[in-house]
Amino acid sequence: MSHGLRRRYVVGGEAHTVRLEQAGEALRACIDGESGESCRPIDARLVRRIPGGAELLLAPGGRAVVVRDGDRVHVALAGRTFVLTVASERGADGGAAAVDEESFAESPMTGVVLSVAAEPGAAAAAGDVLFVVEAMKMEFSVEAPRAVVVDQVLAAAGDRVDIGQRVVTFREDAAAGENA
Repeated sequence: MSHGLRRRYVVGGEAHTVRLEQAGEALRACIDGESGESCRPIDARLVRRIPGGAELLLAPGGRAVVVRDGDRVHVALAGRTFVLTVASERGADGGAAAVDEESFAESPMTGVVLSVAAEPGAAAAAGDVLFVVEAMKMEFSVEAPRAVVVDQVLAAAGDRVDIGQRVVTFREDAAAGENA
């Protein structure tokens, strides 16, 4: 393999190590293991680049759309959307990079808002779905990154949104911090 990259992601509260290796035009991902016998690799080829991500053709079959949004990576695969949170990333000094807490949720891709579950003034727990965007017959559920209170909902079901467009703004849920 000519190029390699290792990242730690959190999915559903569990941390996983993902190693990406590139050999020519192929990309191989190993999850929680090294190359070879200890991991079941997933081979992928780039179909096209999209703003903030890419569409991939997977071997032995299937497609995936991967979009990075700050410290989150959205992966649409086999009719499901997975949200991976970057657990550690190298900073310029070689240490872990700090990630600022955002006060909004953006559309992970250009598409149409299918539904909005968030309501101004309502509390949302970490992982609660705020809204769902559909594009190219793939649905992306955008979840609250932590316990928050919704300030504004900037789009409604049926609205067209662009990648990176803010759909919901929020503030910290002070009650959640007191109960922790």
